[in-house]
Amino acid sequence: MKKIVSEDKNVLIGTLAYALYWVDESLQASLQAAGWERMSRTRSMIMVNITAGINRPADLARSLGISRQAIHQLLQGMRDEGLIEMVADPKDRRAKVVQFAPSADQIRADAAKIMKGIEKELARRLGEAEFKSLKKSLNHEWGPVSVIKI
Repeated sequence: MKKIVSEDKNVLIGTLAYALYWVDESLQASLQAAGWERMSRTRSMIMVNITAGINRPADLARSLGISRQAIHQLLQGMRDEGLIEMVADPKDRRAKVVQFAPSADQIRADAAKIMKGIEKELARRLGEAEFKSLKKSLNHEWGPVSVIKI
């Protein structure tokens, strides 16, 4: 996989994007090797967001930086494939929330096993101490969004 920025430029956003893409490509290739169909990065990120508790279509669209129309089309396709279901929001019966469909349990279980394996492989490649340090650094609370005046 080609790096987004060269190492000498060391631009954080490119480095973080490369890391995300590498993990997602590893996940998709592993799921495909296990017999599942590859998923687009956007669909993969929808799954990640739902797992993280972001489950209203408008919030998913905002989190992914796509339009509400686009998220509804994506969710419709995922619902048709049995990955998700749309149910009434218990806090607001007029609204819908997204949840995983029971028929998605197996792919989710396989993805969880694969993610553990990806982390193990990355720890092997980077070294256990460096991998733990990377995770620790990324898990720090970064605080509110920074607005840099120029």
